[in-house]
Amino acid sequence: MNQILVKYNLKQFAWIFFATLFILTTVVGLFDLIELLRQAAKGETAGFFDALTMAVLKSPQMIHIILPFVILLSGLIFFSLFNKSSELIVMRAVGLSVWDILKPLAILVFAIGLFDTLAFSPIAAWTARRYERMEERMGMTHSTPMVWSEEGFWLKEQTDTGEIIVHASQVSQIKDRVILKNVSLFELAPDSTTFLRQIESVKATLKNGRLILKKAMIIDPVNESAQEVPIQSFDTSLTLERILEKFDDPQTMSFWRFPRFIQFLQESGFSAIQHQMYFHELIAFPALLVAMLLIAAVFAMPSGNRQGKIFFRMLGAIGMGFILYFFTRVTNVLGLSGNLPFMLAAWGPVLIAIPLCLSALLHLEDG
Repeated sequence: MNQILVKYNLKQFAWIFFATLFILTTVVGLFDLIELLRQAAKGETAGFFDALTMAVLKSPQMIHIILPFVILLSGLIFFSLFNKSSELIVMRAVGLSVWDILKPLAILVFAIGLFDTLAFSPIAAWTARRYERMEERMGMTHSTPMVWSEEGFWLKEQTDTGEIIVHASQVSQIKDRVILKNVSLFELAPDSTTFLRQIESVKATLKNGRLILKKAMIIDPVNESAQEVPIQSFDTSLTLERILEKFDDPQTMSFWRFPRFIQFLQESGFSAIQHQMYFHELIAFPALLVAMLLIAAVFAMPSGNRQGKIFFRMLGAIGMGFILYFFTRVTNVLGLSGNLPFMLAAWGPVLIAIPLCLSALLHLEDG
């Protein structure tokens, strides 16, 4: 009998969850589409289908953001409906305790969080990268064409004499300087099709808007000659800050890449705190969803709800959910600024919220 009731509860909660997720995703997606259409109207390169494609590409990342509130609302609707129909009272009467009802739901919510972290977040990262590329192609944002990863560094930039393409096998930071190793620089004519010369250097330094190549070997393909010079320099708009900005948003990275990329940043001398913070936030995400479910249970599960004040209890639950989410953002900022250890910043809110909710349930119910 208990197993039948547990399966019934899980089925009902799953239906409510997917319906709530669909409604919230649709509403937020429509607002995003309207905003993208407004931005597209300012230019001539983007049309309705481009804006619609961008809205679809943005939706996975948006689903990850609203998922805690989807769980909160689903829990409130589930417990309120069951209270209104007296189903919770019947379940308690046949021997199901609060914990017998909550535990399967918490396991289901935790599984949803694990799926989001391990499987859905890599998809969201991929669509976020595609979204950024479409933004640049449509002229909604402007950035220097640059690719930087564990495999190497590529830069394409316009100059007064044409265009340069820079490749380096390694990039590292020493104080306010960026060091590039095994550098190959290709100079192109203004038409971007005529190859002028190639410059090879074992080491180059980027500082104050100047790219300085030491012991550079200049190869002239026209005269088929090569000449070594002590120093060769170029003006560039690339700076340390712009390199760091390229990776300011870890949301465009797959969950499975974080350990290797964090190690790469640390070995290169760059700060990895932002990626460490987001990585641990992803790991703690299933626990955050469970905390949202428990908040819903605290406010909507007590049998006293059937006597009234359901509306105010739901408002209180939504308010507490927003407070928890806001608290996670505050600790995130404190972690990024170095005022709080990133492990505590990522895990602190849920490690406080879950015991408080369990204590409240113990106080409100007999168990």
